[in-house]
Amino acid sequence: MFSSVTALCALLAIASYALAQTETLPPGMQEVLRDLDGAASQAVKNPNDIGYTLGIVTRNGLAWTKSYGFAGSSRTRPADADTEYPVGTGAFSAIMLLQLVRDGKAHLSDAAEKYVTELKSVRGRYPDAAPVTLMQLALHTSGLDLGPVGPNNNGLVARWDESLTAALPNAQYAFEPGTHAAASYAEDAVLALALSRAANQPYDEYLQEKILLPLGMSQSRISKGGRGLNPVLQTTIGDFARFASFLMLGGPETVLSRKELEENYRRVWVGNSVAVPNPSEWFGIGYHGETWTSNHYYFVPSIGSTQPGFDATFWFEPRRHAGVILLHQGGGGGVLGQMIHTYVYTLNAQKVDAGRQDPVKPFPYTEEEVSFENKAAGIELAGSLTVPTGTAPFPAVVLIPKSGAMDRDERILNHRPFLVLADYLTRAGIAVLRADVRGVGKSGGKLAGAQVADLAGDAEAAMEYLRTRKEVNAGRVGLVSHGEGGLAAGMAAARDRNVAFVVMLGAAAVPLAENAVEGSRLSAEANGELYAKAEAQASLMRGVLTIVLHESDQATLENNLRNLLVGKLPESQIAPQIRQWTSPAVRTAMSYDPGPELKKITCPVLALYAEKDFTVPARLNVPAMRAALAGNKAGEVEELPDLNLLFQTADVGIGREANWAEETMSPAVLTKIADWAVRQGSRR
Repeated sequence: MFSSVTALCALLAIASYALAQTETLPPGMQEVLRDLDGAASQAVKNPNDIGYTLGIVTRNGLAWTKSYGFAGSSRTRPADADTEYPVGTGAFSAIMLLQLVRDGKAHLSDAAEKYVTELKSVRGRYPDAAPVTLMQLALHTSGLDLGPVGPNNNGLVARWDESLTAALPNAQYAFEPGTHAAASYAEDAVLALALSRAANQPYDEYLQEKILLPLGMSQSRISKGGRGLNPVLQTTIGDFARFASFLMLGGPETVLSRKELEENYRRVWVGNSVAVPNPSEWFGIGYHGETWTSNHYYFVPSIGSTQPGFDATFWFEPRRHAGVILLHQGGGGGVLGQMIHTYVYTLNAQKVDAGRQDPVKPFPYTEEEVSFENKAAGIELAGSLTVPTGTAPFPAVVLIPKSGAMDRDERILNHRPFLVLADYLTRAGIAVLRADVRGVGKSGGKLAGAQVADLAGDAEAAMEYLRTRKEVNAGRVGLVSHGEGGLAAGMAAARDRNVAFVVMLGAAAVPLAENAVEGSRLSAEANGELYAKAEAQASLMRGVLTIVLHESDQATLENNLRNLLVGKLPESQIAPQIRQWTSPAVRTAMSYDPGPELKKITCPVLALYAEKDFTVPARLNVPAMRAALAGNKAGEVEELPDLNLLFQTADVGIGREANWAEETMSPAVLTKIADWAVRQGSRR
């Protein structure tokens, strides 16, 4: 153990800016730097996170870098420019492939079986189909699938290639080669092995001799062994920046000529099945691409880490010859997605939604930090109260967020939906109280183990507090919920007849277990999975929930879940999944049926559903909500097209869209909620 003073100093220590002054950055990158720095500085405060090393790179080299947090899980040394991170080698294998083609040692059309004869043992080969080629492996169109592969359990650390050849007899083809595009770590591994044999040289030796050393990557090396089937490169930000500059046509041409690299970037692009239908995504050899507008497109070389607990990504825009490198260790990998969002939009990609909606001070209303007590639970909750200008008293609402450790702004991905919603409603003449969930932010109590009734009690306490405020019309206090918050809103409105009205955004009207099964299928399909695979995922979820909801003996429950999950998930993920699914809170939540409580609500209700919300599918919940509110003359249920789970404008509905869209909530939805709530608030 080291002293708390030492720990504090280490936590605050961050590496200095490196190698080049920021004024050398291309246009727009100063703003990218500022936003990346802010995101990482905030993210590393998460106790589950460990460290980040970020960089901005140009064709001339590393222009800026900074590290945050620690260099390892022991948290004894601050992260810095010399911190090593494991990255995937797909992009390096691509360069190796192009070199071997250049040297006449391989052809893109070569059958992979020519080098990896073990492929002949793969199951489910399509009759009379041509053998899978090196090109198909590189473009992720081979269909080769190894399924989940856990760590080596024989007590030995095997080389990646030995583990791969041992696993190939258990592989299969997910689809007929050449008919789909779907990324697979198995393809990267088999391609690396095939190239090693084509070169008649061990993979690590070849990369060291022909790529790493010529690029000056003296601090990089291929790990000799590991948990998975893919080679892993240990590298630093400075070393990887040399490879990044090379990919942006910065040389040296002794590795591969600029003409050959450019030819590869112009080679056939294969449509990516992820995010169907979305023709703006595609695969090339060694990278995938993202097209945001006709003038802004990005290359994303294949360097994603296959090591648990690590993340790595590199994005660059070819026309600017500049990009961002993001390396991370710890439990906050979602932050990298936020950083990519910042990078793309800061460089002025064309807006396809409402744009950034976070309100900017000064506000045309008052905002006050408040606290109130849930006396029944014995906890104090904290939040923000916004009050319109004008003549009081005003109608008011309490905002109830989705499930999870939500702060008062309901911070999700890059968005703060409740901050935007509260601002819009307050400007429309409605006072709004939004609070940190119990156990989050400044609110007391514990979220772990909290049930629907507990959260409904918190909502009731918030309404009671509003009724004591002189600015609020005590008879016109309502609720606005989002997602799973609708369960608490429904229960509170059912047992508190003083609730004036309720707005529910994506509220479950059938048991959560039913939503989970259907949602898993819809999400898989939207992300481009084959229909059969999407149905298999839904079937697995159905099997898990059947066991969870019907088996009472804990030992039998855990044993049955393990038997179901073995072979379907990596071994390292099974125990955490079992702990999650067998927790009392999850079991209770999955079995909860909101229908009976919804039927008891007598106040006006507006229930809105998003067509492309896969967590609460409209197909299941709209009919059920209409049936539950059939006896409520003031109940309205509406499904809104082209919106996702955050009620953003959406093309497909997948999570990546929600993260990268600038729009936090569709203006049409904000207007609909405000207009309806104002009408209810003006009723006598």
